[in-house]
Order: sequence, then C-alpha cells, then structure tokens
Amino acid sequence: MRSRYSAFCLGHANYLLTTLHPSKRRPDELKQIENTINTTAWLGLKILDHKQANDLAEVEFVAFYEDAPFVQLHERSRFTREAGQWFYHDGVFMPDIKLGRNEPCFCGSGTKFKHCHGS
Repeated sequence: MRSRYSAFCLGHANYLLTTLHPSKRRPDELKQIENTINTTAWLGLKILDHKQANDLAEVEFVAFYEDAPFVQLHERSRFTREAGQWFYHDGVFMPDIKLGRNEPCFCGSGTKFKHCHGS
C-alpha cells in the first residue's frame, strides 16, 4: 500500500497500472490513473491495520488529500501475491476516522494536528 501511495504522489502511473491486478484493469485505466495523479495533491498516509495470510492481504488505511482544506480516503484494500508480485484488487470505502487535535499531523509536518491542518 505504501508503494502505491508513493507512486500516486510521485506520478508513477505505469507502476500503478502494473500493480493493479490484470483482471481489474479497464481499457482506459492508465488515463484514469493519470487523471487522478494530475488532479490530486496528497498530504499523508496512515496505515491503520493490515492482515496477511500467505498470498492474500488486507490493508486498512487513510490517505489525506487537499480539498478545502483536506479530505480523507479511508479504505480497506485487498491484495494478492502472484509469482512474487503483489497486486491491488479492490477496496471498501469506510467512514472518516476521528482525528485527535493533539496527535501529530498526518502531513508529516511534525506539529500537532490542531496547529496544522486542524486549524
């Protein structure tokens, strides 16, 4: 999950396409990925939970992105490993998490949430 989030932040559309399971790719998938990259300013990633059993994994995460002032993408994602390669399959959207005002900000600024994106 971290590598896919980093790929979104760095604009590596081909990596995102390669790590999407082939059964989930649409004909316009690369264009859709590029559109997301070009229109989204990611702010931070928080991994909440992960489970792995052999070649199956689930990751619950929250990704934050800019949108007056920010939005949460809270998802439980499913991955499979085939021939040593991990593939993203799909995810279930979940409700926003509650952010504590005194927690470190999700953006990595090193300041408390209330003094950064929580203000």
